[in-house]
Amino acid sequence: MSRWAFWRKRPLAPTAGAAPSAAPARRWWRLNENDPLLDIIPTVLAWLLPSGAVVVGALGQFMLALVLLTVAFGVWLRLWRSRKKRRAMGRAPR
Repeated sequence: MSRWAFWRKRPLAPTAGAAPSAAPARRWWRLNENDPLLDIIPTVLAWLLPSGAVVVGALGQFMLALVLLTVAFGVWLRLWRSRKKRRAMGRAPR
């Protein structure tokens, strides 16, 4: 099976006696190691994104809120069902 994905073009096979091809054009997404963008990007991301501890703390708060809401919903449902049962027992003929 070919290792080339169907959307990629295969490299041309060099012909015998042909001169080596010129260097490929520099693309905007291929940065070299001296590019100043490589210094700017982590700095901007550090300012915009919170640190790992902040993310873990926020997720912990969110999960705690979900657990407390689930417990509160269970308590409310239990009280509602017992109230419904008591009303039905009060209306039942004796």
